[in-house]
Amino acid sequence: MSLAAPGADAHDRRGAPPSSENDMNRHWLKGLALATSLALPCAAQADARLQAVMKKLAAGEPVTLVTLGGSITTGYAAQPPRERGWAALLARALGPRVKLVNAGLSGTDSAAAVQRVEAQVLAATPDLVITEFGVNDEWLDPAVRGSSYEGLLRRLLQARQAPAVVVLALTQQGNQPRTAPDLQLRLAAHYGLTALDFGAWMQARVDAGEDRWATLYDEPVHPNGTGHQRIALALAETLRAAAAAPAAAPARLPAPLFGHAHEFTRLAMGERLQPYAQHGFTRGGAVHPEWPGQQPGWTSTADDAEARFLAWGSEVAVFHAESEAYRNLEARVDDGPWVTLRGQVPERRGYLGWHYTVVGRDLEPGIHLLQVRMKPDEWAGSGRPASLLALMQAGLYPKDQRPSAFERLPLSPSTTGLVAPDDPQLRWVGRIGPAEGGARLVTWSGSELRARFTGDALTLRFASRHWGTAHYAVEVDGRRQVLSVPGNSEGEWRLTTPLTGGEHELRVLKRTEAGMAESLFLGLRLAPGAQLLAPPPARPLRLMFYGDSITAGACLGDPGDDQYDDLFFHDGTRAYGAQTAARLGADYVGIAVSGIGITATWGDTLMPQVWNRLAPRVDAPVAAVDDRAPDVVLVNLGQNDHGFPASKGQRMSPDFGGRYLAFVRTLRTRYPDARLVLLIGGMTAWKDEPALLQALQQTVATLHCEGDRRVWTYRFNAFAWAHPRLDVHTRMADELTRFLKEEVLP
Repeated sequence: MSLAAPGADAHDRRGAPPSSENDMNRHWLKGLALATSLALPCAAQADARLQAVMKKLAAGEPVTLVTLGGSITTGYAAQPPRERGWAALLARALGPRVKLVNAGLSGTDSAAAVQRVEAQVLAATPDLVITEFGVNDEWLDPAVRGSSYEGLLRRLLQARQAPAVVVLALTQQGNQPRTAPDLQLRLAAHYGLTALDFGAWMQARVDAGEDRWATLYDEPVHPNGTGHQRIALALAETLRAAAAAPAAAPARLPAPLFGHAHEFTRLAMGERLQPYAQHGFTRGGAVHPEWPGQQPGWTSTADDAEARFLAWGSEVAVFHAESEAYRNLEARVDDGPWVTLRGQVPERRGYLGWHYTVVGRDLEPGIHLLQVRMKPDEWAGSGRPASLLALMQAGLYPKDQRPSAFERLPLSPSTTGLVAPDDPQLRWVGRIGPAEGGARLVTWSGSELRARFTGDALTLRFASRHWGTAHYAVEVDGRRQVLSVPGNSEGEWRLTTPLTGGEHELRVLKRTEAGMAESLFLGLRLAPGAQLLAPPPARPLRLMFYGDSITAGACLGDPGDDQYDDLFFHDGTRAYGAQTAARLGADYVGIAVSGIGITATWGDTLMPQVWNRLAPRVDAPVAAVDDRAPDVVLVNLGQNDHGFPASKGQRMSPDFGGRYLAFVRTLRTRYPDARLVLLIGGMTAWKDEPALLQALQQTVATLHCEGDRRVWTYRFNAFAWAHPRLDVHTRMADELTRFLKEEVLP
């Protein structure tokens, strides 16, 4: 929908509009008599909330009406729009006690509406909300429009003071196209809401010889002044029919048809739209003139402009401007495909339009990196601007509603398709321990199972004797899903999506850090007749990291402040160490525990007490000698040696340097042929306590003097004041990968 200057409505071309409020009322009564002479093709469904609102109106009580939609809701093409559009006409027809809040926003669809519903609709505490997105949702990604419109309805119906909701399904001239309106009518029926199928209502008038589509439209999309009057007439009759219908019993909210993703959204614009890295962009660009309080986003004319943002959820979209004078951007989420943000739209002559472009969908519902850059196309060097106004995210589920690609089943005694956990064709990476019955103890974050198999089904078998939920990343042929094993449980988790025939490659990686969850892996179950194949080839390099919460990926994906209540957002498989190993094509082994240090700890143990154990407990068994020694051992400790005593107003232990050196000597004894890299950073302890970096440097100097020249130290430039998020981890991996390539691995 456009922001073109409103044109004159039909009355200006066929005669003067009514000259007074009395004339307007006579006009309405005449039109209403005509409307009621025809049967509504869409029978109004009366729900309890709407009937309560109509009773308030009949009793002369005040009612707040919010109309939510696109440019048609704003009154576009009626003159003046806010006075002669359908929303204003309907409000007046319903009586003087109706307060109208017009939340129409030109050029927007239900995906943008669900992002603004709290601030622009529910904040007004409406009694009645009428939604109008039948036209604009036709241009919305078909894979999104069902979830976004349903999410909007569910947000309204689950509000603390839930309003009555009426679905207004408009079409373009001639009752076409109908894909979006029909979907919205289906959802209205699913939720027992009153709905007006205006296209069918109008077509019945046309078929009866009472009206013509051409009377209502001067162009294909926007109804003119007469069209707005017809919409208001049809709505008024729909409401009155609902009020006269038999009383409807309140209904419980049914399960969604299209999922929950758009019930849980996050909007970043204005000061909240802050890139963690950018060049070539500046604050500015056009803002939507009808969006209250909207602040500028980011704009650029530079061919090499690029910006990177943190994003969350299972769907990430960019809200951006388009015009004949703009140029295109492109964006991607994580390592996904580049998606064009079409800013150069020749049809937008002399005005701006707005578009919701999905960049990533069906994502893991956590943290992501969004990269936006100027598209290198035929407009390069033109000096034309491009801009992005907001980042719109969906699918930030609460943990009790988080979807899963796995169905949990009881442990089955059947041996059909069963692969034992100690099968030699399962390749393990990390510190994995033996357990009873041939099971495998999986504790440390980043621990990995690699396998290849045939068949169209996969089931993973786990048990837990620990209190914490263990979150795993399960990759089948590169597609990543999350599997969560609750504490003190056992079962089989079956992948619900059938696989294609042929060979598949599997990776199972523990995301949750040791100490927060431990699991027993009980094997795989394949489809009948399927086979476990020889494992993927071993990687040529192995990196082993010893660290604290930074290395463990604690709080890496937290969307707000640091927290330990929902460890879904903590992910050791995307922390800087695991990222570095992936970039080097190396195995990753992580021995990391939140709060741990050499001389101080927020918990019960110090690293020298548990560094060689199967779990971060002093009663855990000592791990056997590694079947394959690491090529590089990296240590990132010291944050808690400063942070814990500092929290009590104390200084770091004066013997930190000596005890740190002793720990490194212990590592050297176990790994005599490995390169050792002593790291510091990711948070701010080294800035606050200079003795930390001095201890690392002295350790390296001491070992060099003793003839051990394969020891290095590195201080990260990237850091965060709280636990680092994915962006900081990614920059740390950039630094470390470069350092290892240039200084350590040659």
